[in-house]
Amino acid sequence: MIFSEILPQLIRIKEQELPGVLSHNKIMNSEVRRFLFEDFNEGKPPKESAVLGLVYPDKTGIAKMVFILRKTYDGHHSGQIAFPGGKREPFDADLLATALREAQEEIGIDVDKVRIIKELTMLHIPVSNYNVQAFLGITHQTPAFVKDPAEVEEILEIPFASIVNNELASLERQYKSKAYKLNAFDFEGLKIWGATAMILSEIVDLYNKQRS
Repeated sequence: MIFSEILPQLIRIKEQELPGVLSHNKIMNSEVRRFLFEDFNEGKPPKESAVLGLVYPDKTGIAKMVFILRKTYDGHHSGQIAFPGGKREPFDADLLATALREAQEEIGIDVDKVRIIKELTMLHIPVSNYNVQAFLGITHQTPAFVKDPAEVEEILEIPFASIVNNELASLERQYKSKAYKLNAFDFEGLKIWGATAMILSEIVDLYNKQRS
């Protein structure tokens, strides 16, 4: 997909109604979500976070979306593929400010060149007790990515065509000695699952709905 050719379709996403849970359930159905809530919900108020799904042209004009491979650490999201983003800080004006600041810190993008197309459906992550707000954005320029070595193991650039035409793969995960099945995006062995896949599922549905 050439970025300039799909740009009108990306912009039209702004007018689309959010599919929300219908998209999320393609990755984790309501039964699995309920299982996770029961195991991890301790009644504490959720923390706030935000992420950025950025579509852009590479140097040849091909539309791509950027992800990060998180560092390995002692935590629930260690070593996972994710959108750039993170926890809201007290000085962030709002969650969009959080998403842009975190993306700038983690992958070095010029946030002044980013145009936000759509605020997506808020999603709760039971295992870490975060509410995550995702934003879909575009930039017309090829970003000069610079990774934060403290948080990012690798910056991953995936062709947007591979994302919107992807067939979901089955995946089994285990928490607290309990196994559950879910779906994941698989890009030549790179598996995107969990909350990131649920957000990505909504982006895919929004894009495919308006181009059909």
